[in-house]
Amino acid sequence: MFRFTLRVKTTDLFSSFLKTNNSSSFVRIQRAASAIRCHLPNVNVPALTVPEFIFQNFSKHPHKTALECAETGRRYTFEEVRRKSLNLNKALRQKFHLKQKDIVALVLPNIPEYAICLLGALQAGLRVTTVNPFGTADEIKSQLQDTEAKVIITTCQLGEFADTVVQRLQKQIPIVTIKTEVTNTIAPGKVNFQELIDTVCDLNDVCPSNTHDIAVIPYSSGTTGRQKGVLHSHNTLIATVVAVSCKTLYPLKDTTYNFQETTPAVLPFFHIYGLTMVLLLQLYSLVNIITISKFTPTLFLDSLLKYKPSTMCLVPPLVLFMANNESVTRAHFEFLEAIYSGAAPLGASDELKLVNRSGKDLKIYQGYGLTEAPVVTAFYQGVDIPSGSVGRAIQNTQMKIVPVDNPKADHLGANQPGELLCKGAQLMLGYYNKDKESEDAFVDGWFKTGDLVYVDKDNNMFVQDRLKELIKVKGYQVPPAELEELIRTYPNVLDAVVIGIPHEQYGEVPRAYLSVKADTKINLQHLDEFIASKVSKYKRIAGGFAIVDKIPKTASGKYLRKDIKLQYMQEMKQSSNL
Repeated sequence: MFRFTLRVKTTDLFSSFLKTNNSSSFVRIQRAASAIRCHLPNVNVPALTVPEFIFQNFSKHPHKTALECAETGRRYTFEEVRRKSLNLNKALRQKFHLKQKDIVALVLPNIPEYAICLLGALQAGLRVTTVNPFGTADEIKSQLQDTEAKVIITTCQLGEFADTVVQRLQKQIPIVTIKTEVTNTIAPGKVNFQELIDTVCDLNDVCPSNTHDIAVIPYSSGTTGRQKGVLHSHNTLIATVVAVSCKTLYPLKDTTYNFQETTPAVLPFFHIYGLTMVLLLQLYSLVNIITISKFTPTLFLDSLLKYKPSTMCLVPPLVLFMANNESVTRAHFEFLEAIYSGAAPLGASDELKLVNRSGKDLKIYQGYGLTEAPVVTAFYQGVDIPSGSVGRAIQNTQMKIVPVDNPKADHLGANQPGELLCKGAQLMLGYYNKDKESEDAFVDGWFKTGDLVYVDKDNNMFVQDRLKELIKVKGYQVPPAELEELIRTYPNVLDAVVIGIPHEQYGEVPRAYLSVKADTKINLQHLDEFIASKVSKYKRIAGGFAIVDKIPKTASGKYLRKDIKLQYMQEMKQSSNL
C-alpha cells in the first residue's frame, strides 16, 4: 500500500501507485488469492477534485434548495452554494494570505454553511481538518496543534470557546464566525463569515489540486487509543461517494422539476460517516439536506413530520431511540422507506424492534466503514442479506478475514471469525505526521481494520467487535457487542454496554452497565439468570451489573468503553484505599 507524511513527502510506493493509476480511474489492485470482492463490476472514479465532482450536477437544478437549517429555516440553493464557495475560496487566500496545502479547521456543528466552508477551502487548494465542536478545549487544542491550522471557522455561539482554545495554544490564529441567528453579532477581533462569502475578490483562480492531494483530515474517534489525523485525498472521498451512489446500493429517486428527495442530517459532518454519506453523497445526488446542529428528540421527530424523508442515515443509538421512545409514533414512519445504520454494530433483535415500532415493512440496511475506510460493506437491493449483517463488499473493494494472530494468512472462509483486512480506492493515505503508525496499519498492502468479523457462505459480513475490546475470559474471547444486544432484549432495558474488568482467577470477566426506560425497574438477579440461560458459562456477567442514567458515547454513537473502564478502575482503587 502507501502512506503519506505531513509535508506530502511521497514514498516510492505512492509514486508507483500514481504511475499505474493513470490519474483517471480507481486504484487498480492485483487480484489476491482467497479475497472477497463485490459481486458487481468495479466503477470508474473520475480524476476530479471534490468541488469539481460535487458541483458538476448543480447546473441541473440550480434554484432548488441544497441545504436548510431545521432550527431557523435558513437555506441555500445549489447555485448559492457554488457561488458562495467560490467567493470564500478567494477571500480566504486574499484576507489571510493562505497558500495551497495550508490547513483550515472547521469547528462547526451541522449547519448549512458547512458545505460552503468545506468546498470553498478545497477550491482554494487548502486542506480541511474537521473538528468536533462539542469536544473539550484541550481536545480541540490538541487537534489544532497537531495540524498547525492557519484559520478557524466556527459559529458566533462558539466564538468565546474558540478564544479559550487559541489562548491555550499560545499563538494567534484568525477566527471566522458564522451568524446562525439574526440576533448574533460579530465579536471584536473576529472575522465576519458573511462578508467573506458575499464579497467578489479580484483574484485569480488557483490551479485545481491533484486528485490525489490531501483534502480532508478528520480525526479518529480515539475509542481505543489516542486520536490520530486520518489523511483523505480528493480521490478517496470521491471513490466512496461513487461506490455508494449506485442505484443498487442507495436507491435515491432522481431530482426533477417537480420532485426532490429530502434527508435530515443528524449525523455530525465532522465524522467521516456524516461527511461522506450525508453531506457529500446527498449534495452530489441533489438532495435537500436538513441540517440539525444538535440532536434533541423534539427537533428530530418534528423534522420527520415536516420534511417527510423517505431515507435517512442513522447510528445505532438513534435507531434504539426510535425503537424504544414512547414519543415515536407510526406517523413518524409514514414516508420513511429505508434507514441506513452504520458506525457500530446493530443486532438483529434491535432491527426487529424498530420494524415493529414502525408498523410497516421498513427496510433497515447496515453498512460497515471506518474513519480510515469510509465504506467497506453495504446492503444491495435485490440481494437476500440476512438481518444483523452489515452487507457485502462494495465496488472497487477487496476484503479478507485472517486469524487475529496471523495477518499474512489466507482468507479463513465462511463462518470463521477473524480480523478484517481490506483494500480499495476509498482507503486513507495514512495518518497525519505518524509514519510508523501509517506503516503498521498495513500488511502487504492490506489495511488492518482491528475488527473481529465473519462472513457467511454468501459473503454477507457480520461484525462481532473491536479486537482491542474483546474480553478475554479463561483464554476465551468474548465480544461485548454480543452481550449488549442480548441485554437490550430484556424488558425495560433502554441501552447497555459491556466492558472487561480484571479477575484474579479468569484474567477478565464481563461487567454490564445499563440504562432503563423511564418509570420502570429491573430485577438484576432475574436479568443475570436470563443471560445465564442464553450464553456459555464463560460469557456470563460475572463482573456484575450497574444501572446508570446515561451511557457515554462518542458523537458517532460508539460506546466509550475505555472511559467506562477507566472510571471503574479508579473507583476500585479508591475503595481499596478506604
